[in-house]
Amino acid sequence: MDYSTFFEVADQIQMNTPKSHRLYYDDKGAIIDITYDELAGDYIVITQDQFDACNQKRLDYTVIEGKLEFTPPKQRTWSLTQAELERNPYIWNK
Repeated sequence: MDYSTFFEVADQIQMNTPKSHRLYYDDKGAIIDITYDELAGDYIVITQDQFDACNQKRLDYTVIEGKLEFTPPKQRTWSLTQAELERNPYIWNK
């Protein structure tokens, strides 16, 4: 058996090429998508630590001058009135 073809192909494959997270953002700096793929639009390359921090809390991060910044909202409102709260002890549900 001749395994030379296998080794030629194996040499051409780049197995340990690290993939980079591409964070795509809009003109206001809001995160559109985080992917390994190349898409159209502006993006920055982020580290795994930055990805872990912002992946679940995308609304708390913004791209400012080409850098990912933690910018949580100053006030979080959920737009609920007291009557809309299901377990509100001050409202009698009949």
